[in-house]
Amino acid sequence: MSPLFQPLKVYLETKLSQIEKIPKERKAVLSSLADSILQSFETKQKANLVFICTHNSRRSQIAQTFAAAIPHLFDFPGIKSFSGGTSITELHPNVVLALEDCGFRIENQGPPRNPKYSIRWADGAPALIAYSKKFQDAPNPASEFVAIMVCSQADESCPYVSGAEFRISLPFEDPKSADETENPVPKYLETCDRISLELLYTFQEVKRKL
Repeated sequence: MSPLFQPLKVYLETKLSQIEKIPKERKAVLSSLADSILQSFETKQKANLVFICTHNSRRSQIAQTFAAAIPHLFDFPGIKSFSGGTSITELHPNVVLALEDCGFRIENQGPPRNPKYSIRWADGAPALIAYSKKFQDAPNPASEFVAIMVCSQADESCPYVSGAEFRISLPFEDPKSADETENPVPKYLETCDRISLELLYTFQEVKRKL
């Protein structure tokens, strides 16, 4: 696998050293996610992860991006990450700013409404094309995937996700609350920190158990 961009590698390795900060109760949920990924690998030698929130504008996009990059840190192929919402809006610009601060390279490819962003984490690796979509929409898989509910509203409104082999409730605080403040990016960076830390723990568990 292609090596991560150095600033992103440093960011992730720093987070990896902070795994002990994850509460025991949260680790139990993350271990369930790791076990779901492992079961998928046992039968198909791959795993599709679909991160779902209401608007597919913030938390699910952040989670998809980190879930695409973190396997490169562990030299762990076979993971494909996706995201979707229960409605369509657009990828919020503050998410782009925060992910760039973490070390991703991002380009806005347009159009003006619900633009598509090219997100890269390593030279030679295919870019993730990020934009808001419903979780049932292509290119998301229609079956044989792990559904990960990253917001409470989507978790409550979608008790059953058609086509999912496993469904995991993993809500995160919405950074949207900072959008009207003078400097909202630190709140978005906190969300990146939390999501990346927990996905690092998850993939470390998968790697350890394989």
